[in-house]
Amino acid sequence: MGRSRSCRGPRVCDRAGEARLLESLGMACRQSHRPAEAARYHEGALAVRRELGDRLGEALSLNALGLVHVRTRQLEAAKQRFTEALALFRELGASEWEPTLLANIATVGYEAGRLEEASRVVHEALTTMRERGDKGGEGNALRILSAVQREQCAIRDALESAGSAVEIARRHRNHVWEGYWLLDLGQAEVADGRPEDALVSYQRATVLHRQLGDRSREARAWNAAGEAYGRLGRFEEAAAFHRRAAAAHRELDDHWQLALALDGLASALRGSGGSGAEEEARRHWEEASCTLAAYDDARAVELRSRIDAALGASQP
Repeated sequence: MGRSRSCRGPRVCDRAGEARLLESLGMACRQSHRPAEAARYHEGALAVRRELGDRLGEALSLNALGLVHVRTRQLEAAKQRFTEALALFRELGASEWEPTLLANIATVGYEAGRLEEASRVVHEALTTMRERGDKGGEGNALRILSAVQREQCAIRDALESAGSAVEIARRHRNHVWEGYWLLDLGQAEVADGRPEDALVSYQRATVLHRQLGDRSREARAWNAAGEAYGRLGRFEEAAAFHRRAAAAHRELDDHWQLALALDGLASALRGSGGSGAEEEARRHWEEASCTLAAYDDARAVELRSRIDAALGASQP
C-alpha cells in the first residue's frame, strides 16, 4: 500500500505520531489526577506541533494545557491558553471548537470571581451549542451558568439551569455528565434552603462517581454533603463528610479542594461545640490558610481573609 497522503515523509509522520502519543499521555495523566505530568506531555505535544506547523494540533494542545491549568487553579495561565486556542480556531475556520473554548473561558471567569464576564461568555457558548444541537456542550454550559446565577443570587434561575443540565444527562443516559452536573444542582438546592433535597443529589453523585472511579469528584460530593448537613445543624455528620473529603483531596494532592474541605471541617467542628473541637478547628483553619497562600485570585483571597478572621475571633 502507498504512503498516506497526509504524510510528508517518514520523519513528519513519526513526529506527528509522537505528538498524538504525547497528547494521549497528557489526557490520561490529567484524568488520573497527575497534573504536573499532564502538563509536561501537553507541552511536549505543543512543541512538536509548532515545529511541524500543525496549527490545528497547536490549538488542541493549547486547550489541553488550559484544562490542566484549571485543575491546578492557575487561572490566568488557563485563560491565556484558552484565549490563544480560540484565536487559532477562529483563524483556521474551525468554528466547531469555538463554543467549547468559550465555555472553558467562562469556567475560568467564574472560578476567578469575575461573574459578569463568565455570564456573558457562557451565554454566547450556550446559544451556539443549542443552535448546533450539541447536548453535551449545552449541559456543561448550563452547569457553568447555574454556578454563576447562584452567586448572583438568582437562585430560581440557578435551579432551572442545573436541573435542565441534569435532565439532558439523564435523557442521554450519560453518567459522567449526570454525576458532575448533580453537584451544581445540589448547590442550587442548598442555596434555595433545601439541604435535604441537596443530600439526595449528592448521594446520587457519589454513587455515580464511585462507579466511574472518579475519586476527585466523589470527594467533592462528600464535601458538598458536609455543607448540606451543616445547614441542617447536624454538625457531627457534617464533620465526618468533610473529613473524608479532606483525606481524599490530600491523597490526590489537590490543594485547592483540600483547603475547601478543611474550611468546611473546621466550621462543622466549631458548630458542634464538642470537647476539643475549637482547638481542632483552629488547626484545620491554620492549614487551610497556609494552603490558600499559594493562590492569588479574588476567590482564594476572599476565602483566606474569612478564615483568618475566624482564627482571629477564636483567639483567647
